[in-house]
Amino acid sequence: MVRIAPHIKALKLLAVGSCAMAGAMWATPSQADPEKITILTPLALRFGTFAVPTTGFREVTASGTITSSGIVSLDDSGVGPARFVIEYDRGNNSKRRLDLKIEVVLSSPAAFTQGGLSARLSRYQTDLPGYGLVQAGQVISIEIPNCTTRVCSRSFSLGGRLDVDRSFGGGLVEIPVPIDATVISVN
Repeated sequence: MVRIAPHIKALKLLAVGSCAMAGAMWATPSQADPEKITILTPLALRFGTFAVPTTGFREVTASGTITSSGIVSLDDSGVGPARFVIEYDRGNNSKRRLDLKIEVVLSSPAAFTQGGLSARLSRYQTDLPGYGLVQAGQVISIEIPNCTTRVCSRSFSLGGRLDVDRSFGGGLVEIPVPIDATVISVN
């Protein structure tokens, strides 16, 4: 009799975003659209489908490089880093040129546990200059210079490492990654 370990199917990172605006607020006419910041996630962090006999990991870098140990890969199609887009909407309050400074923080994701399967996400990696490896809670400064349109944006890729322990069973692993963005300067 041959036993095949149940597999773990593609990890999807769900961006749990919250946004804040820092700085002074001025009274505006009721017809003016307010400024706002939005976090979009067009692509989730994907680890593919694999079997884990007991313990192992898979790491996907911000550039898409895959490293694994202790797993048996079943399907690598669609494996890749997450893509985040930080959008600043100035509302209809102004048409002047803006230089924006935004702080982004990736919080610690919750661990996943289901039956005899547990998984943890760690080792965030970005393609932002100066922020290769990022710790949970670390402030990442993003600049959007010369914003002359109503909505200006900056995108970045996010990789990470998924550590998996399995004593029995298997399943679909989904771990949300809380992400916050705050506008700290609008010049």
